[in-house]
Amino acid sequence: MKIIISKDRFLDDIKKEFNNAFPYLKIDFKQDTIPATSIGFRRNMPISQLKLGDINKDSPEGVISINENNSIKQIAQKFAENFGIKTNFFRKSGNLWLEIKMTGDWSLKQQNDSGMEVY
Repeated sequence: MKIIISKDRFLDDIKKEFNNAFPYLKIDFKQDTIPATSIGFRRNMPISQLKLGDINKDSPEGVISINENNSIKQIAQKFAENFGIKTNFFRKSGNLWLEIKMTGDWSLKQQNDSGMEVY
């Protein structure tokens, strides 16, 4: 899959696109990605309602290519290095979303399959 990153895309749309490809995984964007001086930033606004341009008006635009063999660490690194966006990833476990920390080297397929087995 390819995720288009542009200044006018809502972060929530990026999250949904990722979750559609990997239904037992979820990507989230860290709040500290947003500088307090960002134009249009309001502390009470959920980060998912922001556009990339709200976070960084100088952020480059482009595409992140993701395949099921990529690890969580690789995807997080792509977002950080290419677009200055810090991410968290979660795996479905029953009715809960658990943050992926110890298994960040697993492929997205392994992560998603693990979530499907527990669900």
